[in-house]
Amino acid sequence: MDEVEKLLEITEELVELTKRSKDQHRDRDQVIQKIEDLLAKREELTKSMNPPFTPKEKEAGRKIIQLNQILVEQLKLIKQEIQHDIVKMKAQKEMTKKYMNSYANATIDGIFYDKKK
Repeated sequence: MDEVEKLLEITEELVELTKRSKDQHRDRDQVIQKIEDLLAKREELTKSMNPPFTPKEKEAGRKIIQLNQILVEQLKLIKQEIQHDIVKMKAQKEMTKKYMNSYANATIDGIFYDKKK
């Protein structure tokens, strides 16, 4: 199998993995690690490819470009999902902190002293 076909295969695997990652919310760390590994392999293959390309390889290259556009969109969605989860976690952490230390930030605006004699 030549390099272009390997690149196409890895790109297809990446697209499938990113599409399935929505369902695998619990195993997100493992999925992200696998995506990073595949992207590293893909980068190595792109660096080692040299022209001229056969017509079959050119067709595979066109398909790789189309799949790459889908892959970029899927990765953006995964990134947005992670960012949303981080914001949600920070808000939850703040609410927990406020609940646990509810009197820590008490203001003295409403305090008065009664000086009746």
